[in-house]
Amino acid sequence: MAIVSCPFCGKKISSKSSSCQSCGNSISDIDPIAQQRLARDLRLKKSMQINNLAMASIVLFLGSFLVFYFRHPDSGTWQQTVMYAAMGLGGFGYVAAKVMMVWFKRQ
Repeated sequence: MAIVSCPFCGKKISSKSSSCQSCGNSISDIDPIAQQRLARDLRLKKSMQINNLAMASIVLFLGSFLVFYFRHPDSGTWQQTVMYAAMGLGGFGYVAAKVMMVWFKRQ
């Protein structure tokens, strides 16, 4: 008995079980080629989600930086605070997405 990933939801299950306890899909009815295809599609979907997070973070960072650069908000105003917060959030989101991608590829 080995621990494998469910081809539908990606959760860890026993290779002897006939269905996934997490999503309820039947695993015994699927041939090995279809299982590999489903696992590949699930992995690709997760990779695309991480890349979308990185792109959204870049857009947030660059957008707030450009607004900050061209608008020159006064020191101590709420506009300056919002721009700093947006730049920080965008930068942190990008770094977090890249760490998630490295961790995801090592699995």
